Amino acid sequence: MSDTNPQTTVEFVPDARAEELRTMLINRARKNGRKLARWRKREGVSCYRVYDRDIPELPLTLDLYGDRLHGAAWARKRDEDGPEAVRALHEWLVGEVGQALGCAPEHVHLKGRARQRGKQQYDPVAKRRRRFEVTEAGLKFWVNLTDYLDTGLFLDHRTTRKMVGERSAGKDVLNLFAYTGSFSVHAAAGGAATTTTVDMSQTYCDWAHDNLRLNGFDNVHHQVIRDDVKAFLQRARHDGLQWDLVVCDPPTFSNSKRTDHAFDIGRDQAPLMQAIRAVLRPGGQLVFSTNFRKFRLSDETFRGYDVSEVSEQTVPEDFRDRRIHRCWWATVAGGHR
Repeated sequence: MSDTNPQTTVEFVPDARAEELRTMLINRARKNGRKLARWRKREGVSCYRVYDRDIPELPLTLDLYGDRLHGAAWARKRDEDGPEAVRALHEWLVGEVGQALGCAPEHVHLKGRARQRGKQQYDPVAKRRRRFEVTEAGLKFWVNLTDYLDTGLFLDHRTTRKMVGERSAGKDVLNLFAYTGSFSVHAAAGGAATTTTVDMSQTYCDWAHDNLRLNGFDNVHHQVIRDDVKAFLQRARHDGLQWDLVVCDPPTFSNSKRTDHAFDIGRDQAPLMQAIRAVLRPGGQLVFSTNFRKFRLSDETFRGYDVSEVSEQTVPEDFRDRRIHRCWWATVAGGHR
């Protein structure tokens, strides 16, 4: 069940405190599920967060993808029982929650969360290739709960994706740091004339291709390009290419094997937004988001844009953590929303 270290098995015998935590966690997950039921039905949501570190003693997040449970556990700086015992406790607790929510044992997965540096952030945690389809707002996406730290679909951007789809009709849409292309799928479904999906990972570019094909979108009007975003924007400006709507959800930090420079959102935010402005048509729009909790917006970042922060509107109802991301909608100055 655990994806943190498949080769390690840790014996764990529940004690009285563990039983108490089990009851608390199951009750909270069930309560959250009932609370969200009407919203899920109304919005057509099949993938959602059922537990968001609600209980201080249990720094876990639990997401349901249909009938499968994906958990993530955050390591604490100090723990008397040691990391192996804590992992064993988390595995047992998540397994118990999965059973209570009707998930088969083989459909319950737990990963450990810790800060990663450099090229390590791109390493797979397993190579099982167990991906399956899920739906969101009538669209289909491939997800994988075993092979990577993330699943292929960032649930906190569900509302942002919907907003992009609603604003894409007839537009040329550029999706930067595109990951598995979910924003592109929503844009295409919203009637975008074209979408251009850019990511430096071949794995994610292939995944984005598959997501677009899964929803019936061709590769003529909906391109996926493997490239460094900085280099792509430089060439696009040189070639006179422009778009009506740009989606930019970059990593906090990236140090890829394919480039000789590291990307840091805190340091590089202003040059990135200005490079994007150079390829936006008059009145063109940009949606920019970051999950970096220590992010501080530079005075130069949105120079030449009319901008408003929409973070509160874009964090969906199933996230107790209202600081999961920050998000801005910006229009090239002088244009209209």
